[in-house]
Amino acid sequence: MPLNEQLFDFKEYPKDVLLKDGSVVVFRPTIGQDRKLLVEFFRSLTDRDRRYFKHDVANPKTINKWCDELDYDLVLPIIALKKNGRKTRIVANGSLHTEPQGWSTHVARIRFQVHPDFRGLGLGQAIAAELCERATMRGVQKLQAHVRADNKDVLGLLRRIGFRKEGIFKRHAVDMYGRHHDVIIFWQDLEDFWRRMEDLQVDMDNPGCFP
Repeated sequence: MPLNEQLFDFKEYPKDVLLKDGSVVVFRPTIGQDRKLLVEFFRSLTDRDRRYFKHDVANPKTINKWCDELDYDLVLPIIALKKNGRKTRIVANGSLHTEPQGWSTHVARIRFQVHPDFRGLGLGQAIAAELCERATMRGVQKLQAHVRADNKDVLGLLRRIGFRKEGIFKRHAVDMYGRHHDVIIFWQDLEDFWRRMEDLQVDMDNPGCFP
């Protein structure tokens, strides 16, 4: 489906989202013209945050490739924008990865990251809920998260909100220093996810990154 036709499915965007400190950010799908803002966002993350990403997000070529190959049927990227005077910046980014055909159309993978300056404000929880709402609209029943085994903060967070370990890819990731890491696959029923979010009221900003 051409990008301009896909956009007709997003009539609710741009969407204002109120944070805990009373400030407002705007959610909307990523478009090709966002590449400069995306480069600025990923470069502003800490080295610790960036090391858990599968791709070199500090390299503009990575961002350009994402923007050139946008296909909302496969990957729906959502950004959170914050305006300060004339300047607008991305303060969070997330994506929903689905399979529109085949035997796994009911499964989706989510990832997101929140800028360190905006953690603790409920933004991570809001963008995760936004992605899960879009997953529900697409008929998704099961969520997955792929996490490096050394990313202890995210592993703990996933367990707290009810995700269960499904399997391990041994020595599946190689970091910038050539070291190998296991990747753990977690899963959660979408209905259970919503119940956990309501019951626990977990603030998903910390550590702020599903790679």
